[in-house]
Amino acid sequence: MKNIAVQNPFFRIMGGLLFLVAAFLLLNCTQSPDNETARSGKMTVAVDRQLEEIAGSQAEMFKRYYPDANITLLPDASGKSLKHLLDGTVRAALISGEPEAAEDSLFNKLKRPIRREPVARDAIVCIVNSRNPALIFSIKELGTLFSEQEKRVATPLVRADDFRLLSLLAAKTGKKRSELHPWSCSSDAELIERVSVDSRAVGLLFGSSLDKALKEGKSGRNIRILPLAKESSGTPATLPTQQNIFEGAYPLVTVVYYVYYSGDALAAGFGSWLGSAGQKAFERSSLAPYRLVERTIILK
Repeated sequence: MKNIAVQNPFFRIMGGLLFLVAAFLLLNCTQSPDNETARSGKMTVAVDRQLEEIAGSQAEMFKRYYPDANITLLPDASGKSLKHLLDGTVRAALISGEPEAAEDSLFNKLKRPIRREPVARDAIVCIVNSRNPALIFSIKELGTLFSEQEKRVATPLVRADDFRLLSLLAAKTGKKRSELHPWSCSSDAELIERVSVDSRAVGLLFGSSLDKALKEGKSGRNIRILPLAKESSGTPATLPTQQNIFEGAYPLVTVVYYVYYSGDALAAGFGSWLGSAGQKAFERSSLAPYRLVERTIILK
């Protein structure tokens, strides 16, 4: 584990690749077959790693309804999902959080209409050791903790490649990314294990990441999720329950976006599914749906 420079390598190389990638894509952008429809064909969707399970469930259900559609997933770090869409490896992407300015700039260079549909809600959760005396944290306190150069009070931890998480934390706390100085872990499992043995450790990870790690049998002993408050005082602290995430009562909520090129029939069809029938699957996951799920009551 090491202290990370928040200027992620993704951003250091992005500027230099800007024009090269755009020029390459103008000549080589992936095109969907002419005989595809919104309910038939084959495509690959890039997904932020923590969203792999729910995305897989959505793809399976979509195929049950539309047997002629085959959707495969390419899970990767959050800094790479849109890169796969940009370079034509995939035709759609499912990401947690807003695209970065550098990513938007690359899409603009393509001069191809891009659609970004909100389909679910995730949250950044704060985990601490069960022996940690803290009862709650405010967003301001988290900002101070994760921006300290010297770790006197606590050891702030994030996963090294969760750059969207750091972007959201910076935006919510009024900090710049360059002002954040957490220690980095190579995986969610390492982060959870570090918190479980260190009473000073404070870990931040997506709720979907924590849920996925615990389902895979990664140790969750001696850890607890800490309630967060929007303000230092006068505002109640809340836990990242699905209802609190959906209603916005929890202060570190992020939107899950489905991103694809306009005019791609199958990509649009799957996006329509995620925003309608697929909301029920999001409701049954660790995420929260983006909109209320309609229910039909049959009276006899």
